[in-house]
Amino acid sequence: MAEANFDRSSPVGFIGTGRLGGSLAVAMDRAGYQVVAVQRRTIAAARELAARLPTASPEADPQAVADAADVVFITTPDGAIGPVACAVAWRSGQAVVHCSGASALAVLDPARAAGAATGGMHPMQTFPTDPSHSGAHRLAGVTFAVETESAALRDWLQSLVRDFGGRYLQLRAEDRPAYHASAVMACGLLAGLVGLSAEMWRQMGRTRAEAITALSPLVSDTAMQIAKLGVPGALTGPYVRGDVETVARHLEAVSAQGHDIAHAYAALALAALPLANEQGMLSEEARAEIESMLRKALDAR
Repeated sequence: MAEANFDRSSPVGFIGTGRLGGSLAVAMDRAGYQVVAVQRRTIAAARELAARLPTASPEADPQAVADAADVVFITTPDGAIGPVACAVAWRSGQAVVHCSGASALAVLDPARAAGAATGGMHPMQTFPTDPSHSGAHRLAGVTFAVETESAALRDWLQSLVRDFGGRYLQLRAEDRPAYHASAVMACGLLAGLVGLSAEMWRQMGRTRAEAITALSPLVSDTAMQIAKLGVPGALTGPYVRGDVETVARHLEAVSAQGHDIAHAYAALALAALPLANEQGMLSEEARAEIESMLRKALDAR
């Protein structure tokens, strides 16, 4: 059987339109794609989203989306992708795409067994906490990791990414764990790191909210410098300069906050030390002394 073709006129549906799915649905509609059905946890929520999509009908049942669309995006939480794939009756000539960064393509095997093309498309971007505020405008310049064995679906997803103004990354199955861990380190764990940084302000008698207000411009500008200068160009601070005394004072301060914060600081600093060394200002003597202090901090309990 010849492989189905997909184009801009292919009817598209979304199952599980929360923050990510809702944003993609709105962005696709704005780009001229035919979003014909959207499903959310409640029909009221589905109607709220469909009201923003001229060609979409709100659905309470995932099967109704699959029946209406030739290309179906499953944008549920990761743990629900497999159950949805198993519960829906798919058809030959259809395409089924999940948007999980971590989930293997095999989670869509029930759709593949029914003759559908399967794929994964994950935007390396965060989306608003409130699902009523679409993140459709946040897709330009974003890298989309795509995995599929279907040439027709690959071409369609590549065109979609281009229409979003994004960057296309062909992802191999074996690369997915490293890819997603990298994304989590740069996003979720970065937010956690800023949270730990904010905890340091408690010893100054300041609240977390005050700390976040003060630290946020620094974090934002650092991100801008990383995009502009790259790494190690954007790295600054005592590790680039080889300021041994400052590092020693830092370790004393973070140790007073407890083992978790001290361990996080030392582990991150040790991992980043080779990057700092690439700037060429760190002497071998200073690097050896700093590395020794960091390893001792990691071993401390």
